[in-house]
Amino acid sequence: MKEQKKISLESLVSEIEKNGRIGRLGKVFKTEKNYYFYDTGTGKVAKLNSNVYIVLKSLLEGMPVEDIKNLQLSKSEFEDAISEIKSAMENEHILQAPPLKTLTGDAVTELDDILENKVENVTLEVTEKCNLRCKYCIYHPSHPEYRAFGHENMKWDVAKKAIDFLKEHSQNAENRHIGFYGGEPLLNFELIERAVEYAKKLFGEDMSFAITTNATLVNDKIAEYFAKNNFNIIISLDGPQEMHDANRLMVNGTGSFEKTVMGAKKLFEAFHKEGKSSKIGFNMVVSGPGYLEQYTKIQEFIEKSEWIPKDVMILTATVDHGPSESDYFLPQGKEDRWFMEEFYEPLMKWEEVYKSNPDNTEKTLFTDGYMDKGMMIIHKRLLTETPIQQYGMNGCCVPGQRRIYVTTKGEFLHCEKVGNIPCLGNVNEGFDKEKIKKLYVEDFIEEAKEYCKECWAVNLCTLCYVNCYDANGLHLSYRHNSCRNERKYLEDNLRRYHALMEANPSELEQYNEMEIH
Repeated sequence: MKEQKKISLESLVSEIEKNGRIGRLGKVFKTEKNYYFYDTGTGKVAKLNSNVYIVLKSLLEGMPVEDIKNLQLSKSEFEDAISEIKSAMENEHILQAPPLKTLTGDAVTELDDILENKVENVTLEVTEKCNLRCKYCIYHPSHPEYRAFGHENMKWDVAKKAIDFLKEHSQNAENRHIGFYGGEPLLNFELIERAVEYAKKLFGEDMSFAITTNATLVNDKIAEYFAKNNFNIIISLDGPQEMHDANRLMVNGTGSFEKTVMGAKKLFEAFHKEGKSSKIGFNMVVSGPGYLEQYTKIQEFIEKSEWIPKDVMILTATVDHGPSESDYFLPQGKEDRWFMEEFYEPLMKWEEVYKSNPDNTEKTLFTDGYMDKGMMIIHKRLLTETPIQQYGMNGCCVPGQRRIYVTTKGEFLHCEKVGNIPCLGNVNEGFDKEKIKKLYVEDFIEEAKEYCKECWAVNLCTLCYVNCYDANGLHLSYRHNSCRNERKYLEDNLRRYHALMEANPSELEQYNEMEIH
């Protein structure tokens, strides 16, 4: 190896700090076999020796220079580590991410054109009514953000205007589809039928639709209708009966498991006849405590339920208690490091424990989507030879492009997850472009950049507008907890990805064709 020019620690720190606080410039992590460094500016991941790892970790975590000098390394080991870092900066352009001054993306550069011509989906809240009283639902008295159930059904003129709006504003959209949501949307099935018929006249027979349902009202007629009309179905089923019935109750207080399973079986039977079984999936909500035990019960339930196809898509979530304020932790600062050491993501932990047992050979359907998403973020990350010169708006969609959630009253929201926040417009007046630009682009960027500029994960982040707003507008202190969780999630996936690369790199090829949603 060519002899490296010696450089003092003070000189190295001074050079790195030209681009701001060192902790924002990258992240070290390790697998059981190796040490690594992820570079914020280029997306590169470098394998390190243990000495470079120790020094670089200390720099990124803000350890004082004098303390770094007293690390348990010999003089030559320390000097070599400093020289290697300096050499990598010169040759690989790492630790040089430019200061973040603003955020950008399609919402900044193409907002008008997208809102006029590239809207992809409207999801109709066909009713506020529901035939269940799930304990974790926002409409249940035990929920911290409780609000009473509504009793409104969407009127036909609202649905028609929403579908017309999609037609008028989707001329250049890559995909177009319509969703149905509630409440329990099957309580207004007649409107769904009418909307589908009208949409097919406007868009053609191959128009696609989607619905999220508890399936308790599904009969043979409804199942056959969905199978013949190009529907994708998400069924709310919370695992085995004891788990499902603990929270998902009928209005009279009895469990809904048997009715949900009966409806699900009818759907699978009807879709199987049409050769479309892959268009049905499940959403399973797990309520704590005891997440790891509950995930095991879900896995056992799936393995024993012969009626559940072996390739079915299963999404899992924990109970959403609504937005709440939390303290801001500086990324890689003392509090943040404590959180990263103490916190674990239950689903990822369960997967790790489950697959470490050689006797567990069954496919873990309910973890696959979550795990694959994390791996794809790393696999398809931004990767450049020299540092990028601009930063995107995290995982924020262009408001109104990928989805417009249309309430029963005809107001436009981003999606069904955002809660009670300022609307994007309505079916009568269309998009309020000035409001969207001000509230969801300019205001968001102005406040979010103050936090994103300090974060090593800014180019990997998938966080969106959820838990950023309340009814009065932007409230970014709701997001701090999500930011910490996201950094932990990304760090864990950097580790998982590179462990798999060490053990079986060919397995990573599956992510070439997958897409992040």
